Amino acid sequence: MKQTPAKIFLAEQRGLLETAQFRRYCTLRFGPYADAHKGPVGRLRALNDELLAGGQSVRFRAEAPALLLVLPITGEVRVTGPQGTPTAVDAGEALLLPLPAGADAGFRNPYTADVVNFLHLWLDAPAPLPASQRFAFSAAALDNQLAAVVPAGSGLGFGLHLGRFAGRHEAVFQLAADAQLFAFVVAGAFEVEGRLLHEKDGLALWNTAAVELEALSNDALVLVLELAL
Repeated sequence: MKQTPAKIFLAEQRGLLETAQFRRYCTLRFGPYADAHKGPVGRLRALNDELLAGGQSVRFRAEAPALLLVLPITGEVRVTGPQGTPTAVDAGEALLLPLPAGADAGFRNPYTADVVNFLHLWLDAPAPLPASQRFAFSAAALDNQLAAVVPAGSGLGFGLHLGRFAGRHEAVFQLAADAQLFAFVVAGAFEVEGRLLHEKDGLALWNTAAVELEALSNDALVLVLELAL
């Protein structure tokens, strides 16, 4: 059987940026991490796995209009956008922050002694920029299914699904005709369209209408982006 065109982004080959304040793993090139082979995947410009030390802050600047999607994995993170007002985002939530070109965004760990872990994804922004949005989901909603956290038909140019699976549970994800898929394994291991993905591996798929995945470990958590072409 002919396989769907794909590109795997291995966790062990991610870029690592580290200081006393943070540790950042970059699946795609971002800031000082400029690997020519890790360019954007469609609308997805960057996917960063951030560990921020207690009481620390980091800031970024959008070089072009962007949608910043923040997804806490453990704990709470305070996000500051162009308006300068911090927004608390906790595990079980996702925050979408639109950024005009040249705008700054910052993250702060509100805990003094604990490290927080969160993902921040950078995507091409539609014009005009949408309003900031918060999306909430429950842990139960993710059980053995891909739950829509950000609906694909929301006019943002992408949709975000999350699923937490027991071992050997399967799912089929149906894509729109004008979309591609990017999957990122947050925890555990999966087989996605015949490709083995371990924790923090990513997979881009093109030219497919449906994607089959199977969890290979218990409590395996996967993030699936549907990216409009």
